[in-house]
Amino acid sequence: MKTPLILIAIGTLAVGCATAPKDAVIADGLGDLPSVQSVLADRLSQLKIGMSLEDFRRVMPEAYVGGQSEATTAYEVAKSLKYVTQADIARHNLIWGAGSPPARSQRAVLWFYFYKDQLVKWGRPQDWPDKPDIILEKRIR
Repeated sequence: MKTPLILIAIGTLAVGCATAPKDAVIADGLGDLPSVQSVLADRLSQLKIGMSLEDFRRVMPEAYVGGQSEATTAYEVAKSLKYVTQADIARHNLIWGAGSPPARSQRAVLWFYFYKDQLVKWGRPQDWPDKPDIILEKRIR
């Protein structure tokens, strides 16, 4: 009689009810995370090449200076995307049976380049050459 009760208890724990933490998405891996562009889509749609730094700061108040070279200033906006994988949830179910596994975090950054306080280009860091400030200044001069 004890054996069936033990099997039921183990089965209940194995099924479990772990869930994703609040503000975290469930993803199979980094490739399944929403892009920073999709997270910020509403605000990015308000940006226009040539807009003033003042207007940009109204749309992206969290932007901070990432670097400066002569008349070119680079601003960054960073977002931390929280996620858990199905494997995290299954592992948490197996060990704890309920609750939420700790969320993983992936930092995503967008760069915004201003020349003489006007937006000239924006994108992901990997969208840029090694020295974009030199290229921007030579093109605009």
